[in-house]
Amino acid sequence: MRNVSAWFFLAFFITLGSTGAASALIIEDTYWGSEDHGWGDRIGDSSYEVYNMDVAISSNYLNVRVNTNFDASVDSYGVDFGDLFISTNGWNPYGAAPYASDNALTGEAWEFVFDTDEAMLYGGEFSILQSDDLLDASRYIFRNGQEVQRGTGGTALAGSSVALSNAGAEGYIEYNILLSSLGTISGDIGLKWGMTCANDTIEAAVPVSVPEPGTLLLFCIGLLGMVRTVRKF
Repeated sequence: MRNVSAWFFLAFFITLGSTGAASALIIEDTYWGSEDHGWGDRIGDSSYEVYNMDVAISSNYLNVRVNTNFDASVDSYGVDFGDLFISTNGWNPYGAAPYASDNALTGEAWEFVFDTDEAMLYGGEFSILQSDDLLDASRYIFRNGQEVQRGTGGTALAGSSVALSNAGAEGYIEYNILLSSLGTISGDIGLKWGMTCANDTIEAAVPVSVPEPGTLLLFCIGLLGMVRTVRKF
């Protein structure tokens, strides 16, 4: 009977270790956003391409890697990297895919924004800059009315980081966000990113399946009960 108990405890520790493992998801860029001026998903040449997002959620962190060939250091129009917008109570864009009428006025209201320049997550009351606030619509064609950067205000939340790799087709911008900084997550996590012209922008919902302490506690109680039953038998 001791050997049987040992196997149960081994299974318990294996399961306990697995609760910290990350769940991963690749989000393809099927979002357009409004005011595409007839271009479709991407306005302009291929240097403004957003391929997809790799999203991983562990028990501690939300990791978002935006795979893009956009390189602000060589852009000749003054376009910069945008910020990552986050919703923690679901994702509510306007209309249906590819969301060709969705913009800052009609779409999701974002609870958090990761300021790329400051490498800092912000919550609370912050203003949002749209593509029109940063580029001259009388001189350039770009996707209008899209949220692209944090303006001012908000509460800075520590414990996050951003990494950047400008390598053409292999380029990416990666955000690591402490889940506890996002507070209560009451639905899917909504994500949005684009360069400041929003020539190509990506938005999507990410289902959350992070183990809760209460779930783990119930599992432990049930497992201990099974061990006692086997030992009696």
